[in-house]
Amino acid sequence: MGHVTSPIQAGGHDVTTVRSPLADVPDAPSSEALRRVVRRRILDPVTAALAVVTGVVGALGAFGVAVPATLQVVPFAVSVLVVGLPHGALDHLVPIRLRRDGRVLASVATVVALYVVLGSATAALWTAAPFTGFASFILLTWFHWGQGDRWIDHLLGDGTRGRSAAVLTIAARGALPMLVPLVSHPGDYVRVMDGAVRLLTHDAGTHLGVPTAWRTAAAAVVAVLVVTEVLAVRRAGRPLSRTVTELVVLVAFFAVVPPVLAVGLYFTLWHSVRHVVRLELTDPEAARELERGHVLAPFGRFLRQAWPVTAVAVALLVAVGVTLGSAGLGVYLLVLAVLTTPHAAVVTWMDGRQGAWNS
Repeated sequence: MGHVTSPIQAGGHDVTTVRSPLADVPDAPSSEALRRVVRRRILDPVTAALAVVTGVVGALGAFGVAVPATLQVVPFAVSVLVVGLPHGALDHLVPIRLRRDGRVLASVATVVALYVVLGSATAALWTAAPFTGFASFILLTWFHWGQGDRWIDHLLGDGTRGRSAAVLTIAARGALPMLVPLVSHPGDYVRVMDGAVRLLTHDAGTHLGVPTAWRTAAAAVVAVLVVTEVLAVRRAGRPLSRTVTELVVLVAFFAVVPPVLAVGLYFTLWHSVRHVVRLELTDPEAARELERGHVLAPFGRFLRQAWPVTAVAVALLVAVGVTLGSAGLGVYLLVLAVLTTPHAAVVTWMDGRQGAWNS
């Protein structure tokens, strides 16, 4: 079957060894079949969906029709139970699946402790300095969403090699959902920040506005990162088609679509779905199903496995809402911030274990 970059590393193997994505799956077919299914049945349809949304919203805007605020929050509402909030619900199984050492209790206890410590620290930061907490959440999400796309490059063999190239990819990809809305919809961007910060302080940030210099700087950063990423992929001799298509679609998507709707769709359909694929490839049975083109079965299995932890996360969401006397998007973002910190730590451990930064 040959040697290709691996998203799965089992215990007892050198994590720098280059192996097949299904090296631990008995009688697995060619891993190229897996890449083809992921690319054509999962990634391409999501990219096409975001392109369609961009076109529809752009056409409506040309006729002066805005997307209603109630409709913009629908993706976030759906994400509470479907893929979005649940996408980190199997973090406690990650060490078990990647080490294959049978230490179930140790794995669960370690991840639970990680969530308690890092989640509590994040909540404390938001309580003591809400604006700093929100800014930290933006920076962490920039990194975390970028590393999700880096892993897809690792899986498909499309990415550049080496840690410096990985940092560039993470910076470029994470900048799109974090900075493009700031450039194109600064008022909406600040209102979202204000909705989250105001939960914990009356000194909200809307009066700050977004200076033109900040928007100009953000646009320049995005342009430099995107162009540099494309040039790096070209110099590495990797296929440009998927990289360029995704970058163009994402830039247009976040420039045209209102931030709440855009980020909600991206979080649910783009980032979370990609992470679920990554998790399912650590399950030999699900990996075999994906290679055979059975996409819905692994996702259904994931949702069934994730529902107990998802229920705990929903209970936390309700408890925070009741405590703060609010049920808006700001509460959801606060809870996501608390959960994202330990989740990003788990994913970063996965990156190291699976060699995602060295592909």
